[in-house]
Amino acid sequence: MSSTEGLVLAADLYASLGQLPRAVGAIERVLVREIGAPGARERHQRWRAALGADRPAAVARLDDATVVAPSAGKSPFRLLREVARGGAGAVYEAEDEVLGRRIGFKVYHGRGGDRAHLTREVRLAAALGGPGVVRVFDADPEEGWIALEWIARGSVRDVLRAGDAAALAPIARWARPLARALARIHERGYVHADVKPANVLLRNLGEPVLTDFGLARPRGAPSAGGSPGYVSPERLAGRASDPRDDIYGFGRVLEDVLVYLEPLGGEGLAPWKELSLLCLGPDEDRPPDGAALVRAAR
Repeated sequence: MSSTEGLVLAADLYASLGQLPRAVGAIERVLVREIGAPGARERHQRWRAALGADRPAAVARLDDATVVAPSAGKSPFRLLREVARGGAGAVYEAEDEVLGRRIGFKVYHGRGGDRAHLTREVRLAAALGGPGVVRVFDADPEEGWIALEWIARGSVRDVLRAGDAAALAPIARWARPLARALARIHERGYVHADVKPANVLLRNLGEPVLTDFGLARPRGAPSAGGSPGYVSPERLAGRASDPRDDIYGFGRVLEDVLVYLEPLGGEGLAPWKELSLLCLGPDEDRPPDGAALVRAAR
């Protein structure tokens, strides 16, 4: 039941059964897909309020940021263009004029206030460095920026928005390496906590890399928000950080891609739709971590 209408019906069913976290998760999936879906915003506000203020809120991180680009004198890089914007900051294509290479240049909102957040993000990304994780080149916590590898193709979200969904077939080419990246992160005892199309970059179509470790936490640590439509119902209900949150996010990435690929036809989609539904299903049925996800994605 992954059509917009089906998701609204599922959300209403969950709400009628008193399963508000699942209702909120389903209606957020609707809002990601169709922001103007009739009644969706009202349902979301009503059910979020009923969940209570003690629940970890999903924070909007895509389009609500206002970021001023740093001056050229504040960083060793020349900014070329803005390529992404989120609740934490913005990402620019930039040039390292000393080394003669392009980089991704991430700038945080409050350069002083987010110092601890930025430091933790870059240290964790560096510690988890390897296959499936974006490379960090440099950072300045005082000025509030991170220099990352430049990935010209962009993210899965960029590919979908560009109308090039067909490039993401066959799904196995990028989904299996992504599952392996999550397995490696989970083996190290961490949860990424923000798996979504915008955070899956593509060095090439067979080499996805996860970026944005700003919400990542050790397994069992209190969770810290998330992106609307990509937060598991269990996390919305207040559960501590758990690898199954990333499995849910993986399922949502698959679902978003399948929405575009299914109308195009093509072979081999059915197993991935089945896996997406498994990842989005009841917690007890979901693969418990990345290693189990790798096995399920064979």
